[in-house]
Amino acid sequence: MSPIAARKKTIIWMIAAIVLAVSSIALGAGLIVSHNSLTDTRNQLTDTQSALSSTQSTLADTENSLSAAKDTLASTEATLAETQTALSSRDTTLASTKDTLMITQTKLAAVKDTLSTTQNELDTLKASLPAKEYELENTKEALAATEAELAVTQNTLTAAQTELSDTKTSLSATETELTATKDTLAAATTELSDTKTALTATEAELTTTKDSLTAKEAELTATKDSLTAKEAELTATKDSLTTAENELAATKDSLTTATTELEATKATLAATEAELTTTQETLADAQAILAASNESLSFAKLNPATRGTDPGIAPSPMASAVRDPSEAVAFLLVTVGTKTYEPIPLLEDGYYRLIHGVCVNIIHVTETSIEMTDASCADHDCIAQGIVTLENKDTREGGSYIICQQNFVTLRLCTRAELEAEGIVLQ
Repeated sequence: MSPIAARKKTIIWMIAAIVLAVSSIALGAGLIVSHNSLTDTRNQLTDTQSALSSTQSTLADTENSLSAAKDTLASTEATLAETQTALSSRDTTLASTKDTLMITQTKLAAVKDTLSTTQNELDTLKASLPAKEYELENTKEALAATEAELAVTQNTLTAAQTELSDTKTSLSATETELTATKDTLAAATTELSDTKTALTATEAELTTTKDSLTAKEAELTATKDSLTAKEAELTATKDSLTTAENELAATKDSLTTATTELEATKATLAATEAELTTTQETLADAQAILAASNESLSFAKLNPATRGTDPGIAPSPMASAVRDPSEAVAFLLVTVGTKTYEPIPLLEDGYYRLIHGVCVNIIHVTETSIEMTDASCADHDCIAQGIVTLENKDTREGGSYIICQQNFVTLRLCTRAELEAEGIVLQ
Protein backbone atom coordinates (compact mmCIF):
# COMPACT_ATOMS: atom_id res chain seq x y z
CA MET A 1 0.00 0.00 0.00
CA SER A 2 1.36 3.43 -0.94
CA PRO A 3 1.85 6.11 1.79
CA ILE A 4 -0.88 8.26 0.23
CA ALA A 5 -3.44 5.44 0.21
CA ALA A 6 -2.54 4.48 3.78
CA ARG A 7 -2.91 8.07 4.98
CA LYS A 8 -6.26 8.45 3.23
CA LYS A 9 -7.48 5.16 4.69
CA THR A 10 -6.44 6.38 8.17
CA ILE A 11 -8.51 9.58 7.89
CA ILE A 12 -11.55 7.65 6.59
CA TRP A 13 -11.33 5.24 9.54
CA MET A 14 -11.14 8.17 11.99
CA ILE A 15 -14.29 9.78 10.50
CA ALA A 16 -16.14 6.45 10.54
CA ALA A 17 -15.17 5.90 14.19
CA ILE A 18 -16.53 9.32 15.22
CA VAL A 19 -19.85 8.82 13.37
CA LEU A 20 -20.29 5.30 14.77
CA ALA A 21 -19.47 6.53 18.29
CA VAL A 22 -22.22 9.21 18.11
CA SER A 23 -24.74 6.66 16.73
CA SER A 24 -23.86 4.16 19.48
CA ILE A 25 -24.38 6.80 22.19
CA ALA A 26 -27.85 7.68 20.80
CA LEU A 27 -28.78 3.98 20.77
CA GLY A 28 -27.50 3.62 24.34
CA ALA A 29 -29.80 6.49 25.39
CA GLY A 30 -32.77 4.60 23.89
CA LEU A 31 -31.90 1.46 25.87
CA ILE A 32 -31.68 3.40 29.12
CA VAL A 33 -35.16 4.87 28.44
CA SER A 34 -36.51 1.32 28.04
CA HIS A 35 -34.92 0.38 31.37
CA ASN A 36 -36.84 3.20 33.14
CA SER A 37 -33.54 4.54 34.54
CA LEU A 38 -33.72 8.29 33.99
CA THR A 39 -30.73 9.03 36.21
CA ASP A 40 -28.42 6.66 34.30
CA THR A 41 -29.64 8.12 31.00
CA ARG A 42 -28.83 11.66 32.06
CA ASN A 43 -25.36 10.52 33.13
CA GLN A 44 -24.91 8.85 29.74
CA LEU A 45 -25.94 12.06 27.99
CA THR A 46 -23.39 13.97 30.08
CA ASP A 47 -20.72 11.43 29.03
CA THR A 48 -21.84 11.87 25.42
CA GLN A 49 -21.34 15.64 25.64
CA SER A 50 -17.88 15.01 27.12
CA ALA A 51 -17.11 12.62 24.24
CA LEU A 52 -18.21 15.28 21.77
CA SER A 53 -15.90 17.80 23.46
CA SER A 54 -13.09 15.24 23.24
CA THR A 55 -13.89 14.70 19.56
CA GLN A 56 -13.70 18.45 18.94
CA SER A 57 -10.31 18.51 20.67
CA THR A 58 -9.18 15.59 18.49
CA LEU A 59 -10.32 17.48 15.39
CA ALA A 60 -8.34 20.54 16.52
CA ASP A 61 -5.24 18.35 17.03
CA THR A 62 -5.78 16.83 13.57
CA GLU A 63 -5.99 20.31 12.04
CA ASN A 64 -2.71 21.23 13.73
CA SER A 65 -1.12 18.05 12.33
CA LEU A 66 -2.45 18.90 8.87
CA SER A 67 -1.02 22.44 9.16
CA ALA A 68 2.38 20.99 10.10
CA ALA A 69 2.16 18.53 7.20
CA LYS A 70 1.37 21.44 4.82
CA ASP A 71 4.44 23.33 6.09
CA THR A 72 6.57 20.20 5.54
CA LEU A 73 5.08 19.82 2.06
CA ALA A 74 5.87 23.47 1.21
CA SER A 75 9.45 22.95 2.39
CA THR A 76 9.71 19.76 0.33
CA GLU A 77 8.38 21.56 -2.75
CA ALA A 78 10.95 24.33 -2.29
CA THR A 79 13.69 21.70 -2.01
CA LEU A 80 12.42 19.98 -5.16
CA ALA A 81 12.42 23.34 -7.02
CA GLU A 82 16.05 23.91 -6.03
CA THR A 83 16.88 20.33 -7.06
CA GLN A 84 15.26 20.80 -10.47
CA THR A 85 17.28 24.04 -11.00
CA ALA A 86 20.52 22.29 -10.02
CA LEU A 87 19.78 19.30 -12.30
CA SER A 88 18.72 21.37 -15.35
CA SER A 89 22.25 21.12 -16.87
CA ARG A 90 22.49 17.37 -16.43
CA ASP A 91 23.54 15.20 -19.43
CA THR A 92 20.92 13.23 -21.34
CA THR A 93 22.24 9.96 -19.87
CA LEU A 94 20.76 11.05 -16.49
CA ALA A 95 17.23 11.38 -17.92
CA SER A 96 16.03 8.27 -16.07
CA THR A 97 17.11 9.82 -12.76
CA LYS A 98 15.24 13.03 -13.65
CA ASP A 99 12.13 10.94 -14.30
CA THR A 100 12.49 9.41 -10.84
CA LEU A 101 12.66 12.88 -9.27
CA MET A 102 9.59 14.01 -11.25
CA ILE A 103 7.66 10.94 -10.06
CA THR A 104 8.60 11.79 -6.47
CA GLN A 105 7.35 15.35 -6.98
CA THR A 106 4.09 14.02 -8.43
CA LYS A 107 3.63 11.77 -5.37
CA LEU A 108 4.22 14.74 -3.06
CA ALA A 109 1.66 16.79 -5.02
CA ALA A 110 -0.79 13.90 -4.67
CA VAL A 111 -0.14 13.93 -0.90
CA LYS A 112 -0.89 17.64 -0.91
CA ASP A 113 -4.20 17.04 -2.72
CA THR A 114 -5.07 14.29 -0.26
CA LEU A 115 -4.34 16.59 2.67
CA SER A 116 -6.59 19.25 1.12
CA THR A 117 -9.38 16.69 0.66
CA THR A 118 -8.95 15.53 4.26
CA GLN A 119 -9.20 19.15 5.46
CA ASN A 120 -12.50 19.52 3.60
CA GLU A 121 -13.81 16.29 5.14
CA LEU A 122 -12.86 17.49 8.62
CA ASP A 123 -14.63 20.82 8.00
CA THR A 124 -17.75 18.90 6.95
CA LEU A 125 -17.57 16.77 10.10
CA LYS A 126 -17.23 19.88 12.26
CA ALA A 127 -20.29 21.36 10.55
CA SER A 128 -22.28 18.19 11.38
CA LEU A 129 -21.48 18.35 15.13
CA PRO A 130 -24.28 20.90 15.93
CA ALA A 131 -26.77 18.56 14.26
CA LYS A 132 -25.58 15.70 16.49
CA GLU A 133 -26.01 17.92 19.57
CA TYR A 134 -29.53 18.81 18.40
CA GLU A 135 -30.25 15.11 17.99
CA LEU A 136 -29.16 14.52 21.61
CA GLU A 137 -31.57 17.24 22.81
CA ASN A 138 -34.40 15.52 20.90
CA THR A 139 -33.39 12.25 22.56
CA LYS A 140 -33.71 13.92 25.98
CA GLU A 141 -37.24 15.15 25.13
CA ALA A 142 -38.21 11.69 23.82
CA LEU A 143 -36.89 10.21 27.08
CA ALA A 144 -39.11 12.48 29.17
CA ALA A 145 -42.17 11.75 27.00
CA THR A 146 -41.61 7.99 27.14
CA GLU A 147 -41.18 8.12 30.91
CA ALA A 148 -44.49 10.00 31.29
CA GLU A 149 -46.25 7.55 28.99
CA LEU A 150 -44.92 4.59 30.97
CA ALA A 151 -46.17 6.16 34.24
CA VAL A 152 -49.65 6.59 32.73
CA THR A 153 -49.61 2.96 31.57
CA GLN A 154 -48.64 1.75 35.04
CA ASN A 155 -51.46 3.80 36.62
CA THR A 156 -53.97 2.39 34.10
CA LEU A 157 -52.84 -1.15 34.85
CA THR A 158 -53.20 -0.58 38.63
CA ALA A 159 -56.71 0.83 38.20
CA ALA A 160 -57.73 -2.09 35.98
CA GLN A 161 -56.48 -4.61 38.52
CA THR A 162 -58.42 -2.82 41.33
CA GLU A 163 -61.61 -2.74 39.24
CA LEU A 164 -61.24 -6.45 38.42
CA SER A 165 -60.89 -7.28 42.12
CA ASP A 166 -64.05 -5.29 42.89
CA THR A 167 -65.93 -7.05 40.11
CA LYS A 168 -64.90 -10.48 41.41
CA THR A 169 -66.13 -9.50 44.88
CA SER A 170 -69.46 -8.36 43.42
CA LEU A 171 -69.76 -11.62 41.50
CA SER A 172 -69.16 -13.63 44.67
CA ALA A 173 -71.86 -11.65 46.52
CA THR A 174 -74.29 -12.16 43.64
CA GLU A 175 -73.71 -15.91 43.63
CA THR A 176 -74.37 -15.99 47.41
CA GLU A 177 -77.58 -14.08 46.86
CA LEU A 178 -78.62 -16.50 44.12
CA THR A 179 -78.08 -19.45 46.44
CA ALA A 180 -80.25 -17.82 49.10
CA THR A 181 -82.93 -17.14 46.51
CA LYS A 182 -82.96 -20.78 45.43
CA ASP A 183 -83.32 -21.89 49.04
CA THR A 184 -86.18 -19.47 49.45
CA LEU A 185 -87.75 -20.83 46.24
CA ALA A 186 -87.61 -24.41 47.61
CA ALA A 187 -89.11 -23.31 50.93
CA ALA A 188 -91.78 -21.06 49.41
CA THR A 189 -93.32 -23.01 46.59
CA THR A 190 -96.61 -21.30 47.29
CA GLU A 191 -95.02 -17.97 46.30
CA LEU A 192 -93.58 -19.39 43.08
CA SER A 193 -95.01 -16.75 40.78
CA ASP A 194 -93.60 -13.83 42.69
CA THR A 195 -90.29 -15.62 43.25
CA LYS A 196 -90.00 -16.40 39.50
CA THR A 197 -90.45 -12.73 38.71
CA ALA A 198 -87.75 -11.79 41.24
CA LEU A 199 -85.51 -14.58 39.91
CA THR A 200 -85.85 -13.34 36.31
CA ALA A 201 -84.79 -9.87 37.38
CA THR A 202 -81.87 -11.29 39.34
CA GLU A 203 -80.73 -13.42 36.36
CA ALA A 204 -80.79 -10.38 34.08
CA GLU A 205 -78.67 -8.49 36.60
CA LEU A 206 -76.29 -11.45 36.80
CA THR A 207 -75.97 -11.58 33.00
CA THR A 208 -75.10 -7.86 32.92
CA THR A 209 -72.54 -8.37 35.65
CA LYS A 210 -70.98 -11.30 33.79
CA ASP A 211 -70.77 -9.26 30.57
CA SER A 212 -69.08 -6.44 32.47
CA LEU A 213 -66.66 -8.92 34.00
CA THR A 214 -65.86 -10.38 30.56
CA ALA A 215 -65.14 -6.89 29.21
CA LYS A 216 -62.87 -6.14 32.17
CA GLU A 217 -60.99 -9.41 31.62
CA ALA A 218 -60.52 -8.59 27.92
CA GLU A 219 -59.20 -5.13 28.85
CA LEU A 220 -56.82 -6.69 31.36
CA THR A 221 -55.61 -9.18 28.70
CA ALA A 222 -54.95 -6.30 26.26
CA THR A 223 -53.00 -4.48 28.96
CA LYS A 224 -50.90 -7.59 29.60
CA ASP A 225 -50.23 -7.97 25.84
CA SER A 226 -49.09 -4.34 25.69
CA LEU A 227 -46.74 -4.95 28.61
CA THR A 228 -45.37 -8.08 26.88
CA ALA A 229 -44.73 -6.04 23.71
CA LYS A 230 -42.88 -3.44 25.77
CA GLU A 231 -40.70 -6.17 27.29
CA ALA A 232 -39.96 -7.59 23.81
CA GLU A 233 -39.03 -4.11 22.59
CA LEU A 234 -36.72 -3.70 25.58
CA THR A 235 -35.02 -7.03 24.77
CA ALA A 236 -34.54 -5.99 21.13
CA THR A 237 -33.07 -2.65 22.26
CA LYS A 238 -30.63 -4.51 24.55
CA ASP A 239 -29.53 -6.68 21.62
CA SER A 240 -29.06 -3.60 19.42
CA LEU A 241 -26.94 -1.93 22.08
CA THR A 242 -24.80 -5.05 22.45
CA THR A 243 -24.24 -5.09 18.69
CA ALA A 244 -23.39 -1.39 18.70
CA GLU A 245 -20.89 -1.91 21.54
CA ASN A 246 -19.22 -4.71 19.57
CA GLU A 247 -19.03 -2.48 16.48
CA LEU A 248 -17.57 0.33 18.57
CA ALA A 249 -14.90 -2.03 19.94
CA ALA A 250 -14.07 -3.15 16.38
CA THR A 251 -13.87 0.50 15.29
CA LYS A 252 -11.48 1.26 18.13
CA ASP A 253 -9.27 -1.63 16.98
CA SER A 254 -9.40 -0.31 13.40
CA LEU A 255 -8.50 3.16 14.64
CA THR A 256 -5.49 1.73 16.48
CA THR A 257 -4.42 -0.06 13.30
CA ALA A 258 -4.89 3.14 11.30
CA THR A 259 -2.71 5.03 13.77
CA THR A 260 0.02 2.42 13.34
CA GLU A 261 -0.25 2.73 9.55
CA LEU A 262 0.02 6.52 9.87
CA GLU A 263 3.27 6.15 11.82
CA ALA A 264 4.54 3.78 9.13
CA THR A 265 3.63 6.36 6.47
CA LYS A 266 5.62 9.02 8.30
CA ALA A 267 8.61 6.66 8.41
CA THR A 268 8.22 5.98 4.68
CA LEU A 269 8.21 9.71 3.92
CA ALA A 270 11.39 10.14 5.97
CA ALA A 271 13.00 7.26 4.06
CA THR A 272 11.95 8.89 0.76
CA GLU A 273 13.63 12.14 1.76
CA ALA A 274 16.79 10.22 2.66
CA GLU A 275 16.64 8.38 -0.68
CA LEU A 276 16.28 11.73 -2.50
CA THR A 277 19.40 13.03 -0.73
CA THR A 278 21.31 9.86 -1.69
CA THR A 279 20.16 10.24 -5.32
CA GLN A 280 21.45 13.80 -5.43
CA GLU A 281 24.81 12.67 -4.09
CA THR A 282 24.90 9.83 -6.65
CA LEU A 283 24.17 12.31 -9.45
CA ALA A 284 27.02 14.53 -8.30
CA ASP A 285 29.38 11.53 -8.28
CA ALA A 286 28.16 10.47 -11.72
CA GLN A 287 28.79 13.94 -13.15
CA ALA A 288 32.32 13.90 -11.70
CA ILE A 289 32.98 10.45 -13.21
CA LEU A 290 31.66 11.52 -16.61
CA ALA A 291 33.75 14.68 -16.54
CA ALA A 292 36.87 12.65 -15.72
CA SER A 293 35.97 10.10 -18.41
CA ASN A 294 35.71 12.71 -21.16
CA GLU A 295 39.09 14.12 -20.17
CA SER A 296 41.01 10.80 -20.16
CA LEU A 297 39.48 8.27 -22.58
CA SER A 298 41.67 5.46 -23.97
CA PHE A 299 40.38 2.68 -26.22
CA ALA A 300 43.01 0.24 -27.49
CA LYS A 301 43.25 -3.20 -29.04
CA LEU A 302 45.28 -5.56 -26.86
CA ASN A 303 48.29 -7.49 -28.16
CA PRO A 304 47.38 -11.21 -27.90
CA ALA A 305 50.92 -12.05 -26.81
CA THR A 306 50.79 -9.77 -23.79
CA ARG A 307 47.06 -9.72 -22.88
CA GLY A 308 46.53 -10.60 -19.24
CA THR A 309 49.96 -9.39 -18.05
CA ASP A 310 50.93 -5.95 -19.37
CA PRO A 311 48.66 -5.27 -22.36
CA GLY A 312 50.19 -3.36 -25.19
CA ILE A 313 48.40 -0.89 -27.42
CA ALA A 314 48.14 -1.65 -31.13
CA PRO A 315 49.19 1.12 -33.55
CA SER A 316 45.58 1.58 -34.77
CA PRO A 317 43.10 1.04 -31.92
CA MET A 318 39.91 1.67 -33.90
CA ALA A 319 40.34 -0.82 -36.75
CA SER A 320 42.11 -4.06 -37.64
CA ALA A 321 45.37 -3.80 -39.59
CA VAL A 322 45.13 -7.36 -40.93
CA ARG A 323 42.14 -7.32 -43.28
CA ASP A 324 40.20 -4.81 -45.32
CA PRO A 325 37.47 -3.23 -43.13
CA SER A 326 35.03 -3.51 -46.02
CA GLU A 327 35.03 -7.29 -45.49
CA ALA A 328 33.51 -6.97 -41.99
CA VAL A 329 29.92 -8.22 -41.55
CA ALA A 330 29.60 -7.07 -37.94
CA PHE A 331 30.66 -3.96 -36.06
CA LEU A 332 31.19 -2.93 -32.45
CA LEU A 333 29.57 0.38 -31.49
CA VAL A 334 30.94 1.83 -28.20
CA THR A 335 29.18 4.57 -26.18
CA VAL A 336 30.77 6.18 -23.11
CA GLY A 337 28.49 8.53 -21.23
CA THR A 338 26.63 10.41 -23.96
CA LYS A 339 29.29 10.08 -26.65
CA THR A 340 29.18 7.29 -29.23
CA TYR A 341 32.43 6.50 -31.06
CA GLU A 342 33.13 5.37 -34.63
CA PRO A 343 32.03 1.76 -35.33
CA ILE A 344 34.82 -0.84 -35.07
CA PRO A 345 34.77 -3.50 -37.82
CA LEU A 346 35.07 -7.03 -36.41
CA LEU A 347 37.61 -8.80 -38.61
CA GLU A 348 39.24 -11.28 -36.21
CA ASP A 349 39.23 -12.76 -32.71
CA GLY A 350 40.76 -10.31 -30.22
CA TYR A 351 40.42 -8.10 -27.15
CA TYR A 352 39.99 -4.37 -26.59
CA ARG A 353 40.70 -2.39 -23.44
CA LEU A 354 38.62 0.72 -22.72
CA ILE A 355 39.99 3.16 -20.09
CA HIS A 356 38.05 6.31 -19.12
CA GLY A 357 38.99 8.04 -15.90
CA VAL A 358 39.38 5.35 -13.23
CA CYS A 359 37.11 2.92 -15.11
CA VAL A 360 38.42 -0.04 -17.15
CA ASN A 361 36.50 -2.49 -19.37
CA ILE A 362 37.94 -5.47 -21.31
CA ILE A 363 35.98 -6.56 -24.42
CA HIS A 364 36.39 -9.84 -26.32
CA VAL A 365 35.33 -9.78 -29.99
CA THR A 366 35.09 -12.25 -32.87
CA GLU A 367 33.96 -11.68 -36.44
CA THR A 368 30.31 -12.15 -35.35
CA SER A 369 30.17 -11.56 -31.57
CA ILE A 370 31.08 -9.29 -28.65
CA GLU A 371 31.45 -10.04 -24.90
CA MET A 372 32.47 -8.11 -21.76
CA THR A 373 35.12 -10.31 -20.11
CA ASP A 374 36.38 -7.98 -17.35
CA ALA A 375 35.45 -4.62 -15.80
CA SER A 376 36.37 -2.44 -12.85
CA CYS A 377 32.71 -2.09 -11.77
CA ALA A 378 31.68 -3.54 -8.39
CA ASP A 379 28.84 -5.92 -9.33
CA HIS A 380 30.15 -7.21 -12.73
CA ASP A 381 26.56 -7.28 -13.99
CA CYS A 382 27.88 -6.40 -17.46
CA ILE A 383 29.98 -9.59 -17.48
CA ALA A 384 26.98 -11.67 -16.39
CA GLN A 385 25.03 -10.43 -19.44
CA GLY A 386 27.02 -12.88 -21.54
CA ILE A 387 27.90 -12.90 -25.21
CA VAL A 388 26.03 -11.16 -28.05
CA THR A 389 26.16 -12.83 -31.49
CA LEU A 390 24.55 -12.16 -34.84
CA GLU A 391 22.46 -15.30 -34.22
CA ASN A 392 21.10 -14.44 -30.74
CA LYS A 393 20.97 -10.64 -30.67
CA ASP A 394 17.34 -10.55 -31.85
CA THR A 395 16.14 -13.05 -29.22
CA ARG A 396 18.35 -12.63 -26.13
CA GLU A 397 17.35 -10.50 -23.15
CA GLY A 398 18.96 -7.13 -23.70
CA GLY A 399 19.00 -7.58 -27.48
CA SER A 400 22.23 -6.49 -29.16
CA TYR A 401 23.43 -4.48 -26.13
CA ILE A 402 25.82 -5.06 -23.20
CA ILE A 403 25.56 -2.30 -20.59
CA CYS A 404 27.97 -1.48 -17.75
CA GLN A 405 25.90 0.98 -15.72
CA GLN A 406 28.51 1.78 -13.08
CA ASN A 407 31.17 2.65 -15.69
CA PHE A 408 28.63 4.35 -18.06
CA VAL A 409 29.69 2.09 -20.94
CA THR A 410 27.36 0.63 -23.58
CA LEU A 411 28.42 -1.94 -26.21
CA ARG A 412 26.28 -2.74 -29.25
CA LEU A 413 26.71 -5.41 -31.95
CA CYS A 414 25.54 -4.07 -35.34
CA THR A 415 25.44 -5.27 -38.92
CA ARG A 416 26.53 -3.12 -41.82
CA ALA A 417 22.92 -2.77 -42.99
CA GLU A 418 21.77 -1.56 -39.55
CA LEU A 419 24.45 1.13 -39.40
CA GLU A 420 23.71 2.32 -42.91
CA ALA A 421 19.98 2.41 -42.14
CA GLU A 422 20.78 4.70 -39.18
CA GLY A 423 22.79 7.02 -41.42
CA ILE A 424 26.20 6.08 -40.00
CA VAL A 425 28.86 6.38 -42.69
CA LEU A 426 31.45 3.55 -42.60
CA GLN A 427 35.03 4.26 -43.53
